[in-house]
Amino acid sequence: MLGFVARRVLLMIPTVVGISIIIFLMVRLMPGDIIDILFGADIQVSEEEKQQARIALGIEGSYPEQYWNWASGVVTGDFGQSFRNAEPVLDVLLRAVPITFELMILSLLIAVLIGVPLGVISAVRRDSSSDYAARVGGLVGISIPNFWLATLLLLFTSRVFGWVPPLGYVSFFDDPLTNLTQFVLPAISISVFTLAIVMRMVRATMLEVLSQDYVRTARAKGVQRRLVIYRHALRNALIPVVTVVGFEIGILMGGAAIVEIIFGLPGVGYVLLNSIFNRDYPLVQGATLMIAVIFVLANLLVDIVYGWLDPRISQH
Repeated sequence: MLGFVARRVLLMIPTVVGISIIIFLMVRLMPGDIIDILFGADIQVSEEEKQQARIALGIEGSYPEQYWNWASGVVTGDFGQSFRNAEPVLDVLLRAVPITFELMILSLLIAVLIGVPLGVISAVRRDSSSDYAARVGGLVGISIPNFWLATLLLLFTSRVFGWVPPLGYVSFFDDPLTNLTQFVLPAISISVFTLAIVMRMVRATMLEVLSQDYVRTARAKGVQRRLVIYRHALRNALIPVVTVVGFEIGILMGGAAIVEIIFGLPGVGYVLLNSIFNRDYPLVQGATLMIAVIFVLANLLVDIVYGWLDPRISQH
């Protein structure tokens, strides 16, 4: 198992390097020039002054040179400084990451804790009213955009109950109740799609596993129905579900960007969108790389869980 984990960790290195190169090039292809944005309509600024500003901001020179300066700084923990307020990018991200991380964790908990039982019930009670209800609910969940659901939930709670989430982020460690009230609607908004995917996947894999010979043998030996379902069938049915959940983390992070803006949560997505509008290259690069690294680490964790659920995989 240790060798399996070590191989996966080593594979992360070229993956992250490749992602960083793509991020660097895509940022440089963004329309607009940060220098023109910074100086605005000031026609008295000379080209020499603009050139000095480019050198000061680290966007002068060839692309390989710029990438080397940025990547070598990232390795040492220096993500550069924001073009807008000269604040270190790492400081901005360290404030934003816990917000997005908490939102993702709550969303995954909602999706897994509700989606897995619904999928099991739907498979065990195939073609029953509960099965049809779960399948229709899953189809609706896949079809609803998270930003539309977020807006709808915000309007519903404000109009019907006269309540909206508190404004201004409050840490869980400072005030747990206020923190959870801030995150409950955003977490529900971005978890519905993943919940529907998990439910449908669990149902499909459970139906397949329940028809296997070892499950029929366990039933023939008189093993209790509950043990057959949860000890023999569910563990094997969860193997492909774990993989799907790992990929869904990327979707959750993408959906979190818009939802964070709707609810005023200054997470990584919120920071990223604002930095794109401002052409703040270091902040765009840092935030995008942070999201990519989180996604890669999440998939590493998925691989480890995958190997634990099926020991045969860790042998390859």
